[in-house]
Amino acid sequence: MGAVLICKQEQVKTPYYIESMGVRLYSMEELAYFLYQNIYLVDKRMLGMRLWDWIRTEIGNTDLAERLKKGAEAGSSLQNMVLTILRAVDYYTQEELNELSAKLKVLNTYQEQERLKLRADEYFINGNYQAAVYEYEKILDIRQSDRLGVEFYAHVWNNLGVCCCRLFLFGRAAKAFRTSYQYQRDPDVLKEYVCAMRMGLPEEDFEEAMDLQNIRGEQLKALTEEYDRLTEEAEEHLEAPRELSERLYELEREYYKNTRYA
Repeated sequence: MGAVLICKQEQVKTPYYIESMGVRLYSMEELAYFLYQNIYLVDKRMLGMRLWDWIRTEIGNTDLAERLKKGAEAGSSLQNMVLTILRAVDYYTQEELNELSAKLKVLNTYQEQERLKLRADEYFINGNYQAAVYEYEKILDIRQSDRLGVEFYAHVWNNLGVCCCRLFLFGRAAKAFRTSYQYQRDPDVLKEYVCAMRMGLPEEDFEEAMDLQNIRGEQLKALTEEYDRLTEEAEEHLEAPRELSERLYELEREYYKNTRYA
């Protein structure tokens, strides 16, 4: 078991709220932990004026708030701002800070699209699909880099498609999967495309669309096998739960989590 770390200050009454993650932080130790564990999600906006005001008024650390403010005004790097906060909290060891610093230095060598993808993937993993969509689309708005190669962009389009599916945006998902497949002919992505089309279209329109793309017969059957299996499994869960109000509350919370904006 790991060592227990004791917070040096009492929890504040008004937390610092990170909207994109739906996280409320009640102490400097919690802020340090969040920054350390979610470094790919941190940007200068997250460490901006709202944080300085919270550190000044709620935490009562005017010196740290002023250092962050002056650093931002002087164009301080994200790495320096994060480390300034972590060193002020004394929550992590010097060895751990050195490891984080090394990770940030490597991150600084990445192209903007690569950094954005790391952020988008983190949102995706944490179930914040709306924020992930926003970040993936930012990547695609930037001029394509030859150095990153077709595989990188195939992954971006595929992940965008998965996020759209989980937000029930099947038309957008199908377009994303199709584009991903055009970059890299991955049979799994083709299956995702066909399933997204199936979920987004009436059966007759779906069959017509597949026929126009020469996807028919045994190939179509093989590509929709998983969709058919999942449909059968879903029917087993269609009965109304005994505690309907509790289930609706859970679904509400899940929807809110999935659609938070970055």
